[in-house]
Amino acid sequence: MVLPWCYHWGMSVVKKSVSLDSRLAEQVRQAAADEGVSFSTWLAVAASDQLTLRAGRTALAEYEAEAGALTDAELAEGGRILDDLLERAARTQSAA
Repeated sequence: MVLPWCYHWGMSVVKKSVSLDSRLAEQVRQAAADEGVSFSTWLAVAASDQLTLRAGRTALAEYEAEAGALTDAELAEGGRILDDLLERAARTQSAA
């Protein structure tokens, strides 16, 4: 697992209490154990991933507001790029 930048040198930690459905908490616990990280680290990575996706959606909306909606060809090319990136990530994780 690649940790977000905040989990490296000089990291500042803020402790928070969260409430999770018991089934979700168990799934998170198992996923964290499978990846060899703590429950908190797994949640932090998941939150970081969600914030990255949110920033991407915001950037896309801003681009489309300025340049117009993406064409079918642009969407298809984006899908091919995403498929390639996901395939590379899966190979990297399976090699680790």
